[in-house]
Amino acid sequence: MGERQPVDEDIQDALDWARQRLEELGVFATEDGLRWAAAHGLVLSVWRNGPIEDAHASRPTSRRKALHDGTMFARNTWLTRQAFDVLGSDDRFRLYALEDLVLDRDMVWPGCEGTLTDFGWGFLGEIKKQVKQRIDMFRHFEKRLPPDDFLVFAGAPRVGTCDDHYGMPKWPACVEAAMRRLRGEDEEFFHEWGDLTTRIGPVPAPVTADLETTRKLLLESPWELGAENLNWFAWNPVLQPPGTTQ
Repeated sequence: MGERQPVDEDIQDALDWARQRLEELGVFATEDGLRWAAAHGLVLSVWRNGPIEDAHASRPTSRRKALHDGTMFARNTWLTRQAFDVLGSDDRFRLYALEDLVLDRDMVWPGCEGTLTDFGWGFLGEIKKQVKQRIDMFRHFEKRLPPDDFLVFAGAPRVGTCDDHYGMPKWPACVEAAMRRLRGEDEEFFHEWGDLTTRIGPVPAPVTADLETTRKLLLESPWELGAENLNWFAWNPVLQPPGTTQ
């Protein structure tokens, strides 16, 4: 990754703080946990917490497709997986490969029926500016820091956010809890959330057709369930961590 440069005291203190917080999230106790946290941090900083949120919150137009929660679920999990793979590469320009993936305007988003152009029309210039600025920032620190410290730095945006998202330590437990609930085996869940789940509506048929396949896809590649099915999961608390109550 190039010659490492000395790290000043303030940056080292920040890294030590971030490492402690990430340890409290349990990322060091799971296989590749730090790399997953770094992948999440990259996606949050480069993509999720940016102009795409404005597109997500805006009404569709004759040119821009509706960017609903299921589409964002599919897009965010797919990008997190791409970031995880990129961080496992020894290519010195790996972050720019991620930039190219994020900004590809013609590729149909996996699990969705549209492209960045379709879903981001009207915000494309700002999205491009955000992605390039953040990737350049991460590349700057990637050249300065030892590999593990860089992963800690990249994972820092994950601090203070949920530890039960795809790839994070609690995600497998959330998926297993969802399977029990979909099989009707969690009475406490239905006692707490029954009214809301009734208002949201029934489980999509493709989800219940083969629960073992659904379980595997949620664990490994949620986007393959498709944006419409993921939209139900985004609104339904079925993926809440075990023991969660209102």
